[in-house]
Amino acid sequence: MQRIPKSTLKRLALYHRCFLDLKKTGVIKIQSRELSTIMGVDPATIRKDFSHLGELGRQGYGYKVEFVLSAFEKILRIQDEEKQKCIIVGAGNLGRALINFFTSERFQSNVSHAPSELVAAFDNDLTIAGTTVHNIPVYHQSEMVDYIKAHNIKYVILAVPSYVSQVIVDSFQALDIVEGIMNLTSSIINAGDIVVHEVDLALELETLVFTAIQEHVSHHNTTIKDVLDL
Repeated sequence: MQRIPKSTLKRLALYHRCFLDLKKTGVIKIQSRELSTIMGVDPATIRKDFSHLGELGRQGYGYKVEFVLSAFEKILRIQDEEKQKCIIVGAGNLGRALINFFTSERFQSNVSHAPSELVAAFDNDLTIAGTTVHNIPVYHQSEMVDYIKAHNIKYVILAVPSYVSQVIVDSFQALDIVEGIMNLTSSIINAGDIVVHEVDLALELETLVFTAIQEHVSHHNTTIKDVLDL
């Protein structure tokens, strides 16, 4: 079976968000060139990305918003009776900021059809364990494995110090329950068959800077290579 490229998978989340916004504004149908203007993605790339999902549109006609959204809902299992549960491991400054974001009214209203639900957080700090953050309970890390087994937790956000990340991931692998990890630590982790999505904020910031530099030099009819050759 042909696998969808990772670059396409990343854009699928953006397409889904865009089509949700289109529905909110009453758009019934949109063509790839119009979608390209909104998203800044080449029309040919959009058509190729969507081709991995089947016949979502017709040439010259475009994409029906409701039809495309129904396809995304099937992919994300949104139509399941119960959302997939997610936990955060690490309830320090970053972990609490994530809880604040995922429980905010803005997030809940914009992503009302999210396929996963944040249900708990874990930390080994005794001053944090036993508290709640925006109605999300924070448990001691020693309770994490039993909680995952009892609540069939499929997804984990890892927001712990790098030096303990692999030990925690090893405990997930032994359970054979967790399917995906969002790794916010600065360490590369070995998770076996568990899908890992690396989110390095420092790397993302550096990528932003390089992208901004690229835009700057392109406006002056040159390239980054030309700058280096000076």
